Amino acid sequence: MSSPSSTARTLTWAAGLVIVLNLVDALWTLVFIETGVADAANPLMLRALDHGWVGFMAIKLALVSLSVLLLWRLRHRRAAALALWSGVMAYTLVVAYHVSNAHHLVVAAR
Repeated sequence: MSSPSSTARTLTWAAGLVIVLNLVDALWTLVFIETGVADAANPLMLRALDHGWVGFMAIKLALVSLSVLLLWRLRHRRAAALALWSGVMAYTLVVAYHVSNAHHLVVAAR
């Protein structure tokens, strides 16, 4: 069984990873949209794009970061810990999806 300090440390890593992966997702999303390869699939983020790139980044990063902060503050609860790890998995899959479709950017550049 892991100690409380090592659990807290791994949840801190998970929280940081969600924030970093969210940033990577936001950048990939902007690249795909700018090149005309894709549109935002999330209706909320589609509305955020109405505020330009800076507004989109500010809204996306703020929403996820505030959510992660809340979950991290509640990290002693099993549901919050599970939600943090679920966020890591979800954003890992989203970033993997972006990377797996990066070849479309080469085609769009031609």
